[in-house]
Amino acid sequence: MTFPAAHPAVIGSITTPDGLGLLAEAESAADAVEVRVDALLGQGATPDGIEAALKKRRRPVLLTLRIPEEGGRISWEQSERRELYRRLLPQVEAIDVELATVRDLDPLLNEALAALKTVVLSAHALDRPPPSAQFGRWLREHDTHDAKTILKVAAHIDSWRDLQRLAAMLVNNPERQIAVMGLGPHGPQSRSVLAALGSRLIYGWLDEPAAPGQPSAAEARKIVDDLPPREPSS
Repeated sequence: MTFPAAHPAVIGSITTPDGLGLLAEAESAADAVEVRVDALLGQGATPDGIEAALKKRRRPVLLTLRIPEEGGRISWEQSERRELYRRLLPQVEAIDVELATVRDLDPLLNEALAALKTVVLSAHALDRPPPSAQFGRWLREHDTHDAKTILKVAAHIDSWRDLQRLAAMLVNNPERQIAVMGLGPHGPQSRSVLAALGSRLIYGWLDEPAAPGQPSAAEARKIVDDLPPREPSS
């Protein structure tokens, strides 16, 4: 299996121990499944149980061990997080690592890329819209890493201008692999717009919402299926 190349790809998130059973199901609205290890451990799952479930996967998996500063559910020792990523890497097709932690996890990223895994480098502004200059900083940080990685930006939006700033990342960088999503009360209205503009990924939940206002994977699939046909690449 490989992480989906077509986009926008629907990513279905699993955050509960019961949801791990969904990995063995062949039929799904999602093109790939995000396994939120931080949320799972916070609800009593064990690394052994997560690893066993991953071995039964029928869909490509994106592995995420989120840090608390960017929405994670548990606190990590850096060495603990790094070793769990490394342990589970053979059982997944992609990993998500925050841009803020790339320096500490650089050897892991090199291992993942050498093993032909997809790497998502993520950044989050959870509580308020980021200043305009922050988008440029995220793009420059992403520039320093392998061109095969995907930049994912999830940012709170309060206004139409906030949405325009997210959209501009896609419109102004059509050659780059970028996924963007709006958070907060106005987030749901942004999803169709950003997917239509070329966001690489669109997230939905498979067991229960991973964030307030997150659509289900089935709803995310409908957004993608209702998009107008994409023009062929020149």
